[in-house]
Amino acid sequence: MSDFDTRFVVSNDTTPQDWVEISREVGRVHTEICREYPDRARILEHLPGVNLTWNELRDASLYYSEFHQWSHYYGNRDKHKEFEKYLKTQSWSIVDEAFMIKKFALYYTPYDREIDPPINLGPFENKYPLHSRFMHYFCPPVQSAVSILSKRVIIGKLERLRMAREMFPNPEVIDLLFDSLNKHYETPELYVEPRLSEVEAMLFKYLQDVYSAIQPQITVINAAPNDDSQKLRGKLTGMSAGVVGRFFDGVKFSRLMMGRIYFYIESIPHFDSSWLIRHEMRRVRNLFFETTFSSFGIIAWNMELSPEDVLEKCRAEFLAEEDYLAVKAFADIFSEKYSKEELKNFAKRVADLMAPFQVALEGLTGKVRDIISSRPVS
Repeated sequence: MSDFDTRFVVSNDTTPQDWVEISREVGRVHTEICREYPDRARILEHLPGVNLTWNELRDASLYYSEFHQWSHYYGNRDKHKEFEKYLKTQSWSIVDEAFMIKKFALYYTPYDREIDPPINLGPFENKYPLHSRFMHYFCPPVQSAVSILSKRVIIGKLERLRMAREMFPNPEVIDLLFDSLNKHYETPELYVEPRLSEVEAMLFKYLQDVYSAIQPQITVINAAPNDDSQKLRGKLTGMSAGVVGRFFDGVKFSRLMMGRIYFYIESIPHFDSSWLIRHEMRRVRNLFFETTFSSFGIIAWNMELSPEDVLEKCRAEFLAEEDYLAVKAFADIFSEKYSKEELKNFAKRVADLMAPFQVALEGLTGKVRDIISSRPVS
């Protein structure tokens, strides 16, 4: 009922054009597998999200708290052992705390029934209401809270839930969740109203109590007892630290997005991709253009500028005319209006613009490395 959440770590000599070809090929493979094995559509919904080179994986300025939760499945085992040793040297830091607070804040809301529709689930669709509430939208903030109190990244959903049962009030909430898991979600009494709404309210009340427990332990922002999700995220946005990481967030998530979109616009009879396309179209400009270029302005000139102003300042100084035009075309297309019937055509136009945009963004990544190697960036 959850997608196969993979990441690629590639050789250090991977070029910008290599990333384009990797993205295209992985999208093709996902398409072929979904056509041959319809029951794998849900598992293969997303191409690998975070994608890095080995050097980027070890770069202290690009440290990512989620690294601790990755498992090695295929490739150079010696390199992965080196990476595991590197992770063991990383003690709990403000980067970890900020990451966990951000994740907690993202889910610190009443459950939104529109945000996680039951698509591409086949025979498991009837069980998805509980899986979505328990494992997709309750477990992540609980894991974050447990990590904040423990001052280390807790690995494993079940382990973090067991720890939460001992650390926070209302252990009966965790007991209910485990009971439902042990019964493979075959708990029909939880699916009917008003019981389902009561479960949603119970889970949110649990998170409110959890926040009361972790709020005094938060150090990276001035978290107040009555802060809600929006206020917490606003305070995190105002943090000056991590600008290089914010820039690189856009880069590492963009690398296989073109192939993901091409996969979504294919006509696969049993694969419903409309919601997935709309979701990506809502966020890719913000993540790949707005976040990266706003961050680059701080890195390059120590100035908080709009991404559009940063793009203009990059023209000639950091971007050749061809690259400037590629970025501008990608940023501008999202101002266009399109109907529901035109969704796939619009998504294809976005995907068609991504290859030159990615090449330009990778070029800026090299400039960021040059800048941070010549002077420290906070």
